[in-house]
Amino acid sequence: MLTDLSVTPFAEALRQLSAEERTGDLQVRAGKAVKTLFFDHGRVVFAGSNLKKDRLGEALVALGRITDADFETASRLMKEHKRRFGEALVQAGVMDAKELGGAVARQVKQIVLSLFPLEEGLASFEERPSTIPLEYMVSISVHRMLYVGIRTMKSHDLLVAGLGDLDRWVTVAAVPPFSFGVRKCSAEEREVLEQARRRVTLRRLAWAPGGLATSRLRAAYAFLASGVLQDAEKPGAPPELPVQMETSTFLLSALRHQPAPTGQEAIRQEVAAELERSAHLDREAWLKVSRAAPREDLVRALEEKMERYHALREAAGDDALRTDIDVVLGRASSMLRLARQAPASAAAPAVPAPADTPPPASPEPAAPPRPRATLPTGGMTGSAQIEHLMMEGHIRMTVSDYANAVKVYDRLVKVQPDVAAHRVKLAIAMACHPPLAKQAEREFYEALRLEPNNADLHYQFGLYYRKMKVRSRAIAEMQAAVRLNPRHRAAREELEILSPRDSALTSIRKLFK
Repeated sequence: MLTDLSVTPFAEALRQLSAEERTGDLQVRAGKAVKTLFFDHGRVVFAGSNLKKDRLGEALVALGRITDADFETASRLMKEHKRRFGEALVQAGVMDAKELGGAVARQVKQIVLSLFPLEEGLASFEERPSTIPLEYMVSISVHRMLYVGIRTMKSHDLLVAGLGDLDRWVTVAAVPPFSFGVRKCSAEEREVLEQARRRVTLRRLAWAPGGLATSRLRAAYAFLASGVLQDAEKPGAPPELPVQMETSTFLLSALRHQPAPTGQEAIRQEVAAELERSAHLDREAWLKVSRAAPREDLVRALEEKMERYHALREAAGDDALRTDIDVVLGRASSMLRLARQAPASAAAPAVPAPADTPPPASPEPAAPPRPRATLPTGGMTGSAQIEHLMMEGHIRMTVSDYANAVKVYDRLVKVQPDVAAHRVKLAIAMACHPPLAKQAEREFYEALRLEPNNADLHYQFGLYYRKMKVRSRAIAEMQAAVRLNPRHRAAREELEILSPRDSALTSIRKLFK
C-alpha cells in the first residue's frame, strides 16, 4: 500500500490500516525524515524514527528525566549486553519498568502525532508479522491519536480529501470510543458538535459565511475520524476502527491472542477500570491531577469525567453495567462537591461571606470559622473517610446493590462504632439483603443501646419487625416511638394498621391526644 501524502492525508492511511486490522510496518518518508509505525491487528504498538529528537534517550534527557551521566551509563550497557536502551535504563536502576512503559508510550504518541501535519511525502505499508516483542508493545488509542492529530493539520485541500463526500449525513455518536471531554474544545468546535446533535451534512458543519472554512473542516474531520461523529446512514459507511483501551504504558496481556473487544465489552472494561481507580477518590491515581494542582484543575477533570460517565451510561446495554456507572458517577459527584467546598488556597482556609450577607445582629464576637472539607486522597482518614463511606453506602442503596452496601456500612461502623445512625444504616442494608436480614436485628439493638430515647430508631426497628412478620414486636416498637414523641405521625399511622380493632386500640389512641 502506497499513499501520496500530498494528495491523501496521513490520517486516512492510519485509519485504513486500523479499520482493516492489518499487521506490519508503515514507513513514512518526508525529506530526510523516516518514521515507522508498527501495527498489530490494526493497533499501533510501537514507533521509530531516524530523527535524534524522536529517540527515547534524547527525549528523556531533554525532559530532564535522566541526566547525561544516566544516558552514558545506559548507552554503555546497551553495547556491552546488547540490550535496548529502555532495558538498559531499568538494569541501571534509573527507571522502573512501569515508568519506562509510560515514557515509551509518550514517545510513540509524539512520533505518530508528528505525521499528521505532513503535506508531502510517501507512506508505504509492508504486511508481515509484528517484529516488536510483546513486552515492548504499548497500548495507545488510535481514536485519540486521530482526534488530536487532525487538529494540527493546516492544509485546506487535505482536510477536504480526508472528509470525502461532504454531502454525507452525520450525527453525534451515542458514546465516543475514547475519553472525550467537550470542555477542552474551542467555541467553534462546540458549535459544530451542537449542530451535529441532529442529523446534518458535513458540508453544513464546515460552512461559514463565504464558503467552507478550514477551521470548521478540521473540527468536522477530527470528530468524524475519531468516532465522536458517526455516519447517520450506515450503508456505505466506512468500517469502524477496533476499540483499544489506552493505558499509556506497555501492554499487560497477550493482545495478539485476544479477539478485539466489542463496543459493549470495551465499555465494560473501561467501567471496571474506573471502579478500581475511583475506589479511594485518589486524585492522582484516578484523575491524573497532581495533589499540588489548583482546585480549578481538579474541578475541570471531574466535570470531564462525569460527562464521559453520562455518555457511557446512555450506551450501556445492561442494568448491571449501569449500576457500576452510577457508583462511579456518585463518587465523582461527591468529590466534585468537596472540591467546590474546599478553600482555593492554604492561605484562605475559609470562604468569605457573600457581599449581601447581613451584619450580625449583636456586637458579640464572631464564632471561629468552621473548617472546610478537605479533598480526600489515597489513605483517607477522619471526616473525609466518613463522608466517603456514607456517600458510597448511599449510592449502593440507591442502585439496590445491598450486598456491597452492607460491606460499606460495616466499615463505617468499625470506624465510628458509637454512632447509632451508622448502625441503623447497616441494619437497614442487611434487612434489604435476604441472606443477612435476620442479623439486622442485632444492629438495631446496638443502635437503641446507644440512643434508647430516639423515637425514630424505635420506628425503624418497628418497620423491620413488620417486614419480618413479627407483628407483636412491631407494635411494641411503634408504641415506644409514640410514647417518646406523641407527634410522630409515621409511627401513629403504622399503629393504626398494626393494632387490632378492639378495646386495646382505644388505649393506644389515647397516646395520640
